[in-house]
Order: sequence, then C-alpha cells, then structure tokens
Amino acid sequence: MSKKEKIKKTNDERILDQHHVKYQEVFFNWLEKGADALGEAEAVGVPAKSILKTIVLKGSDNENDYLVVCLPLEFEIDLKLIANQLHKKQVHLADNKKLINITGYVHGANTPIGINIRKGFPIYFDERIKEYEEISVSAGKVGRSVRLKQRDLVELVAGKYLKVQ
Repeated sequence: MSKKEKIKKTNDERILDQHHVKYQEVFFNWLEKGADALGEAEAVGVPAKSILKTIVLKGSDNENDYLVVCLPLEFEIDLKLIANQLHKKQVHLADNKKLINITGYVHGANTPIGINIRKGFPIYFDERIKEYEEISVSAGKVGRSVRLKQRDLVELVAGKYLKVQ
C-alpha cells in the first residue's frame, strides 16, 4: 500500500496506541450500503452482540452531568433503571444536535475512548458484554470501529458495569 493509499489513524486509534492497547481496525459500511448494522456485522463475521453503541446521557444533577453507556447494538436502554443504579433523580438522552459540542464527536461516531480521555465523562458498560472476550466500538469516525479485548477497553476508560435493560 502506498503512502497515499494508507488510511490515516483516528485520534482514538492513536490513544489506543499510546496506551499500548492492541486492536484491529474494522470498517462497517452499512450506511453506504443501505444495510443495517446487525446484518453487516454478520457479513464480516463479527457477533452482533459484541458490537457496542455509545449512548450519551444527561443527568439532572447539574448542567455538566453527562455520562456514557455502551451496550450491544440490538439492545435498548432503560433510563429509569440506569438512574436508579446511579442514584440520580433521572437521566435522559443528550441532545443529538449538541453532541459535537458535548463530546467532540458527531452522532454515530461517539466512542467511550475519546469521550473518557478528553472529557472525563464516566463510562458504563452493559454487564452482558462480560461474556465477550472481544468487542467493537466506534473509532471516532462514522463507519469505522476498533475491535479489542473487552477487558482492555473497560480498564482504559475506568469503566463500570451496569444493568441497562
């Protein structure tokens, strides 16, 4: 591959490199293909439940009370259950229109790696991901992910596990 053809690393991949975390680049082009994420996961041979979506939530405690929950694509999130476990009055989805200002990422590219390292938001993972040795999360760019050991990611972002559903 020539230098012109070489794919430039995302900031999140550079963060993983700096922390000596091994990962594999994965490209999920479901948006371009008009497919769905779960179908694309199967097409590339990755268990769909091991691909995580990153949800940014806003707590009601103060203006800067943000947190991140990562869960498998096919699952839903129970906001009341999460608020209860975190001892908050309530949590709700952060405003998608303001995500770039809140996290530094556009909708569809949010990642626990960069959000935690740059913003310091607490990161929570669906406890069901414990059954997967490897997981995929966004690499900070739409359609681009990193596949890495679940344990390495949780440790890197000082993540905690929650029941999300």
